[in-house]
Amino acid sequence: MDQRMPPAEVVARALACTTETLVREVTLAGPRAPQWSAFEWRAAMAASTIHGLSALLATRLRWQGPPEWQAFLAEQLAQSVEREQRIRVLRVRIDEAAREAGVSLVGLKGSALLPLKLYAAGERPMSDIDLLVREGDLETAAVLIESLGYERGAASPRHTVFRPLRSCADPAFGEHPDNPIKIELHPRVAEQLPVREADITALCWPADARPGLNAYPSHAALLRHLLLHAAGNLMSRSLRLTQLLDIARLAPRLDAGDWAELEGCLGWWALPPLLMLGHYFPTRLPAPLSARLLRECPRRLQRAMERQRLAQVSLCRMDHPAFPGIEWAQSPAEALRYVAQRLLPKREDRARMQQLARSEPVLASTSWTAKSRAEKALRWMLVKPPRVQTMYSVQKALAYRPRAAA
Repeated sequence: MDQRMPPAEVVARALACTTETLVREVTLAGPRAPQWSAFEWRAAMAASTIHGLSALLATRLRWQGPPEWQAFLAEQLAQSVEREQRIRVLRVRIDEAAREAGVSLVGLKGSALLPLKLYAAGERPMSDIDLLVREGDLETAAVLIESLGYERGAASPRHTVFRPLRSCADPAFGEHPDNPIKIELHPRVAEQLPVREADITALCWPADARPGLNAYPSHAALLRHLLLHAAGNLMSRSLRLTQLLDIARLAPRLDAGDWAELEGCLGWWALPPLLMLGHYFPTRLPAPLSARLLRECPRRLQRAMERQRLAQVSLCRMDHPAFPGIEWAQSPAEALRYVAQRLLPKREDRARMQQLARSEPVLASTSWTAKSRAEKALRWMLVKPPRVQTMYSVQKALAYRPRAAA
């Protein structure tokens, strides 16, 4: 296969095409392999990794692609199964340490989905373990995570990231089990959409939380968080198909009581991810809930979601607008505040972004993150530079070699 990086417009078309094709294969597997070029097969590897689909495709596809594609899927499935097992073991260690320390934690998102068995072994990738902790227990929880062989990394008001000691500087492509399993400690569960905050922290805590690792108080609480997280990623153009799959597979588990709970406290922000979900999966909401969300969600945002597809709102989109998600603003005043925050971030926000750029291998691999806001704005206007994370995934896909070949 050709390993050269083609022009940006070729990369963009290949990522858009392979993304939508692979998404269709997940929802309704077809009988024939796509007629892709050598580079498009590599772009498909990147798209599959970005969306967390590789292990799922390995068991679902009814056709076979080129030998390196087949080897890629087989390796990803095996590695994802091994990685999931390591995450399960780490969850047990966290539970035991938290019980001993007398700290209550809630396992968030993927960590909460694991015990529900919505997926076969290894089908759903996890890059980290997200934990909710009360503000007063934040430092105690941080110390217990450090006792498990972790060190503190990038921190923000939303969470503190912990990385294993002696983590590799350049992680392997895809779901390699040796890639670091990060732990993110959250004092709050909230998203800026884009300047107005949606905070559901209190709704994520079970009333009878005990020391150790706790589940959400209900399936409704878990689904609410999945929708809010998807909304945040949808707004920032970094949605993954895995996030939509989580929602599609969890929703049928909800009973009448769960839906009644959601009717009382599900925000307008839930509608955009539900509309995106509806493009790929049958979606039925209780009529009163659906009607309320349609009334409360801005019409311009609804129209945008009706037009867009996953390739346009994910990391498979090559370009990144200067003001992603501005259509989420609830008023012209909010839109202006959002523009101001993007152009003139506060000093503490700039410091956090610089810390993140130094600590994340993907961001540290490029000079783009070190450029000033003015330089970035000028380049956005003149050349629309490709997204750092997107190009990193494509470069990794081009460099990929099956173990047997290596």
